[in-house]
Amino acid sequence: MSNGADVVVVGGGPAGLTVAAEAARSGARVVVLERRTGDTHSRAGVIQPRVLELFDARGLMGRFRAAAARWRPDFEVPRYMYAGLLGLRYDELDSKFGYALILPQTTTEHLLADWAAEQGAQLRRGVSYLGHAETADGVVVTARDDAGRSVEVTASYLVGADGARSAVRAGAGIPFPGRPTRMTAVAVDADLPFPWRASMRMARNEHGWVLSYPFGERTTRFIIVAEHRRQVPKSEPVTVDEVRESLRLIFGTDFGVRSAKWLSRYGDAHRMVPRFRRGPVLLAGEATRVHYPASGIGMNYCIQDAFNLGWKLGWVAAGHAPDALLDSYHDERHPVLVALMDDVAAQCALHFDFSPGGLALKDFVERELVPIPEVNASLRDRLSGFGTSYHRDGDPHPSDGVRVGDFAVGSPHGASYTEVAARRAGFVLAEADGGPRELPERITAVTASGALPGAAAAAVLVRPDAYVARAWDGRPSDEQVAAAYRAALEGERR
Repeated sequence: MSNGADVVVVGGGPAGLTVAAEAARSGARVVVLERRTGDTHSRAGVIQPRVLELFDARGLMGRFRAAAARWRPDFEVPRYMYAGLLGLRYDELDSKFGYALILPQTTTEHLLADWAAEQGAQLRRGVSYLGHAETADGVVVTARDDAGRSVEVTASYLVGADGARSAVRAGAGIPFPGRPTRMTAVAVDADLPFPWRASMRMARNEHGWVLSYPFGERTTRFIIVAEHRRQVPKSEPVTVDEVRESLRLIFGTDFGVRSAKWLSRYGDAHRMVPRFRRGPVLLAGEATRVHYPASGIGMNYCIQDAFNLGWKLGWVAAGHAPDALLDSYHDERHPVLVALMDDVAAQCALHFDFSPGGLALKDFVERELVPIPEVNASLRDRLSGFGTSYHRDGDPHPSDGVRVGDFAVGSPHGASYTEVAARRAGFVLAEADGGPRELPERITAVTASGALPGAAAAAVLVRPDAYVARAWDGRPSDEQVAAAYRAALEGERR
């Protein structure tokens, strides 16, 4: 069986589905190959504020909030944690979304799959990637479906979004340096109504650390790092007896846990690729790195990868931008993810030292440092995604490359920037003093009714992924806007 596409995405998880939706939305013919035919148990369960803003810019937040409300009534978490320490004030973010949203990864994948299909992407389940060959025009991907039939797809580009064990990464010969697992932890969905009224509860002592939160009706999720079990290999099955023992040591009670819907042991391997692109092959999400899932941010950075890459693939495939635009994906995301990996290592060093000195340090940081507004803002920006910026030394304006949140715009375009962005798969020129414009057809000009969240400027040209392509302190000419637009499509700013 053979067919063609502009983009083949291997992997139907959050990153792959978001890449597919964004590329298809922007004009590409997209095929997603996913070996799974059903759901796996939800690993991730938190969506961070910046990803919520991105979903909002696609008109998706009504769906996500409704799904979260069906899952649990207190799905908004306005105060979050860093390295297992409480007190991050998401409710003080300059955003409509001053909270983390609790939602199972499986539900997130269902919503993203629906969105990708609506944009025209073709999702083929039960199809396993076998390999690919590069051609003068792109790639030929070979695969096999669950009936044993051969599948061949030709495409201009191949995206590996197939996880930490990425077969696409191996097939492209992209190295994956780093270190193996040095410690393990346990995740459990226990058959237990959540024992407290709060949205989450933690405990720590010399025996380790436990995070607990409600994860569905009559289910409590426990994340357990037990000091005496940290060297157990990932391959050793988790037992309910082990869970009960660890809870007693750390919480002082096992809460009467007798059974669980899911038990998993995971590690802290720390690896990252040196490049996100090799010719027509690009990697996204966990295919680019693996790390300890500190503070529940892993899936969120994967989705942010996908928003950066997806629109670029679509514009290149549709002939609206040169291939060079795709190089900016690595140039922009690689520094962000190097910083993420460093931050995870720092969190783990603070989080998992259960010596008397380590416990005293955690108490001091949580009690004395986290409440300081500047410290709180720095830490929450790391986790929420608000600290991500594509600004580069030498950019003409300080706001070039920064995130844009929602803001009010004047009629007739709509009530907000996100409404405009959701309706149009293009750039948006937002300025305080609007007026008649003659601009390229894929730029929509709007007049901002108030301040531009995240950008201190009089006018901004906003990319499809809600980051500033170019900012100005005054009203730019049509020629300046057109030049900035052309530069953005070449992965530059001038």
